[in-house]
Amino acid sequence: MAPAAEVMPAQRRHDPTSESGWVSSYAMLSLCKAPSDTTRSPTQSEPSSCPSTPPTRCSSKPFAARLRNYDSVANAEMWKWLWLDFAAPVQASVPRLIRKSMRKCSKSSASLASLDSMDIEGLDTITEEHSVGLSRNSLLGEGSLGAAVFTLVSSAMGAGCLSLPFMLKNSGIISGLLMLGLGAVLAHLSLVVLMSCARYTESESMAQLVALARGRGSGHIVDVVIAVYGIAAVLCYLMFIGDFFLGIARSPLLDLQVSRETLIVCIAVAVVWPLSLPRRLSALRYVCVLSVLAIGLTALVVTWRAPSYAQHRSAAANTDEKWQLVWWNSDPYAALQSFSIALFSFAAHTNAVPVATALKQADGGSIWRVSLYSVCIELVFYTLMGLAGYVSFRGYTEQDFILNYRNDDMLMFLVRCIYGVVVCLGAPINLSPAASSILGLLGSERRTPKRHFIVVTTIIASCVCVALWSEKVADVIGLIGASFGSLIVLAWPAMIYRQAMFDTCQRLSTGLPC
Repeated sequence: MAPAAEVMPAQRRHDPTSESGWVSSYAMLSLCKAPSDTTRSPTQSEPSSCPSTPPTRCSSKPFAARLRNYDSVANAEMWKWLWLDFAAPVQASVPRLIRKSMRKCSKSSASLASLDSMDIEGLDTITEEHSVGLSRNSLLGEGSLGAAVFTLVSSAMGAGCLSLPFMLKNSGIISGLLMLGLGAVLAHLSLVVLMSCARYTESESMAQLVALARGRGSGHIVDVVIAVYGIAAVLCYLMFIGDFFLGIARSPLLDLQVSRETLIVCIAVAVVWPLSLPRRLSALRYVCVLSVLAIGLTALVVTWRAPSYAQHRSAAANTDEKWQLVWWNSDPYAALQSFSIALFSFAAHTNAVPVATALKQADGGSIWRVSLYSVCIELVFYTLMGLAGYVSFRGYTEQDFILNYRNDDMLMFLVRCIYGVVVCLGAPINLSPAASSILGLLGSERRTPKRHFIVVTTIIASCVCVALWSEKVADVIGLIGASFGSLIVLAWPAMIYRQAMFDTCQRLSTGLPC
């Protein structure tokens, strides 16, 4: 119990009917939406599915001068009303923008119903199904929760997860799974922060969020990070191209004696470079579906083949030290590299802002579920693939564990063919934003087709040279995860939360949390 304006007589404190107005408003707070976006019309016995003005900001005097009956509020929603009642007046521009958005949402619903006319009995008919729109909208329709989850999953589940068995080899099974779980938790929380801040501040890109937190001059920092991050991703894809197509070429069906270096150069020149030259790659956006299917197929095939490959060397388990399972490794370098790989595997944060702005029901609960579902799906596939791949080859696991499989394995031949298409199309997709960021650093007046051609050609040529020189793709992924992955997944979300949300929820002298 906490005073909102003045003390109310004791006999009214536990009267549920006297609190019907603000409780009704509380129930509607998480369902904030414009009147035109409602999925159904309210009945006479059911209040509108859009909130009215919050009680502490309401112009209705009877509700502004009473105690809040916090005992009737669900624990999961308590923070919303505590924040509205006890948050200190904010001074920073970003928190003011957040409150302005909330007030705008409240005003848009004022024409539908008022706090005085709300009926507490009508709350029973409002269910979570209607709030998220699952009963009327397609599960994977535009702006739906399912589409948002699929977008985040496809953004994170790239070819980088093929180094997860090698991660378990370095760190051990127990410590590796702990790092994978920690990476999932951190990715989930940071996704929620980015999506919530993007929704409340009406930002349309990661660069705008970072600019709100650090000032307008920080836009160049974002361009640099995106450019380097994209170039490193292209480098990883070229390394995987050499690995996959080498197994395809040397399979019994083709039996071609070509080198890895020749395959990288030929495919980069004939496929990757021409597809990267157009400035708009909208036709390639559907490759994300193929990428998710390839990951799922790989996880199933690896799990299916694990017993046979493990049994192949089981006779030498007592004499071969490399065949012994490693459960824990205390080497700090191996731990840091493994954590970087785990963190990089969940990095879908560059698409967090577009996903948040595309959601039709972007309340706090929907954002939380989108992030949680996507991370859980990724964690299940990663755990399955990592454990099955490591148990199959143990101490002999390569940095790209697909190289461990025999070329005459027809199931793995199918996996290599599908993944070959994914990596060939994934390289141009990751190169496009990197080239745009580099052109942005050079100046808006230099965004010409000729400049774009030069930048794309230079990036591909440089990445091909590095891919020919090194085959250690896990080292590249670990370096990316330790530097830019940590910046995108951890540092920027923490900075944005500190500037955009934490200042909004400062405490008053009462000491009560927001």
